[in-house]
Amino acid sequence: MRRGIIFLSAFFAVVCVVLIVMSPDYLSMMIIGIMTAAIFFGLVFGVIPNLKFCQGFRDGQKSIDRTFEINADYVWTAVENVLPFFKQKQLDEMFSGYLRNVRDQKEKGVVISDIEDTMNEESLAIHSWRGVVLQIAGILTALGLLGTFLGLVTGISTVEFSSAEATMESIENLLHGISTAFYTSIVGVILSILFNIAYRLVWNIMLREMNLFIEQFHTYIQPSAEEQIRAKQYLNTEKMIEALDVLRTNSNMTLSNASAADPAQEQRMMIDILSGLRHGEFSFMLEPICSLADRRVIKANSEIRWNHSVLGVVQPSVYMPIVEADGFIAKLDQFLWEQICIAQREWIDAGVHPVPIVLNIRKTDLLALDVFDCIKELAEDQELEPRYLEVAIDESAYLICHDEAKKAEKLFLQNGFKVTVANFTGNFVKLGDTAADEICLDLSASMEDGDLESIFAQAANAHLNLTCEGISSAKELADIKRYGCLVGRGSHLYSGMTRSEYENLMQYPSFS
Repeated sequence: MRRGIIFLSAFFAVVCVVLIVMSPDYLSMMIIGIMTAAIFFGLVFGVIPNLKFCQGFRDGQKSIDRTFEINADYVWTAVENVLPFFKQKQLDEMFSGYLRNVRDQKEKGVVISDIEDTMNEESLAIHSWRGVVLQIAGILTALGLLGTFLGLVTGISTVEFSSAEATMESIENLLHGISTAFYTSIVGVILSILFNIAYRLVWNIMLREMNLFIEQFHTYIQPSAEEQIRAKQYLNTEKMIEALDVLRTNSNMTLSNASAADPAQEQRMMIDILSGLRHGEFSFMLEPICSLADRRVIKANSEIRWNHSVLGVVQPSVYMPIVEADGFIAKLDQFLWEQICIAQREWIDAGVHPVPIVLNIRKTDLLALDVFDCIKELAEDQELEPRYLEVAIDESAYLICHDEAKKAEKLFLQNGFKVTVANFTGNFVKLGDTAADEICLDLSASMEDGDLESIFAQAANAHLNLTCEGISSAKELADIKRYGCLVGRGSHLYSGMTRSEYENLMQYPSFS
């Protein structure tokens, strides 16, 4: 570095002295003197600091190598033991500020900043007056032009034609002024080119050394923020896959034994669920409900859908036991109801007259929320009439919190909402009295031969409107139609659909 400073200083000093000596007059000598001052200003405040930065980054690379010679279990302890890291005042001050940020970020547990957030082209440009130094080449050219015009003005001002001798003398003065003019212009261009080459060469060498240092720093001391985030995402994904694998093997876990799962796995799952909710990974699925006579879609059942950013669509059986045990299912259901109401309003505004969407209410919702006020407020916010929404209260709500279920049922019916008992398992005694418009029998529930016929007979005797869910085969469809079922849903009719798939279905004639 020192040799570079001496060489450039000596080179420009020699060039400027030679050009000053060769000046044809004092005017051009003075202008070239000003050019020399501008060049040495650029050397002192621009070129020389960049040369020092070059050496500093080389010393920084050596300091990284020295950290491996220090017997320290913690890499940052080794780094602090080789301070000053760059042996260059400004770079060491910047690095000290970076180390303070690292300590604060480690205490807070956040991702550590990149070293290039502190040491970069912009910060070094400020410390080396780059914005000013870049103007010097233009200033040199401008000074050359100034000398040109001054030389011409000086020569022309002495022109006189009063006599032959005066005319000859004027011509000599004019030619002398012209020589001054051209000389300063040529010198300005030459010095501008030389300074520009020297400055940009040193600047680019400095950037190369900085990038080599940053690359080595990322490799051996601290990965970049993006690499840290990718590593953290990878670890989180590994943990989540592990949790999902455990949960998949226990996908039949019920609410009563959900707490038997590993609390650490449940916590990791809940963190991923909360993160997914913040990042828009949760949406809704719609399963069309049909008139069995002609398979015309008359309404649709809504369910939450988790499209994980890494694992893809996660089945509800995997995460529902966790959110139900945690009580967070109420928040998810509230989010689902809001999204359904917004979608219904958007479809209506677009000129589509959608069929009702069924909002499912679980026992946890009844215990955690004022369900009626919540759904009514959402409908009013979107200016939806009750005919665009239906509510389905889960059978377990009638069994566990009967009073709350009956109260919600009454309020919804009084305000024009249609009410269904969902996931009915066929036991009318357990269900008790209900004023619901429909009772939806879950065909996936365990039933013996003859139970289905008996259940439909009891419903007919009690004048209850019995529909079915979980229709998975043509035989099941034929059986329930024979027993008098008019409405149902299931994979044999339609599978669950994303919003876009459901919107495409609305274009078909089979849609009510």
